[in-house]
Amino acid sequence: MQNEHLKNVLNSLMIISFLIFGGLSAILLITDAPLVGATVALPFAFLYISMMTLVVTAQISDHPSQTGRFLRDWLLMVSFGIVFCALVLAFA
Repeated sequence: MQNEHLKNVLNSLMIISFLIFGGLSAILLITDAPLVGATVALPFAFLYISMMTLVVTAQISDHPSQTGRFLRDWLLMVSFGIVFCALVLAFA
């Protein structure tokens, strides 16, 4: 039961982050902003979070006994991706 609740939370996070990615991409297209690293990094950070969450949710469905390991790996991957996008945003 706990795995099902966790998968529902991860699915909600995945949907929300994908919707934020779509909204930010639409804003970039509507405003004709130049597509440089500083403007593209933030939407793709949300896309990265969405895709990593999709992968981890599928792994939890396949191997529910290793949920803790998958969540730890997900947290590390998402943290690295966010730090990378923040660095691109800061130095681009």
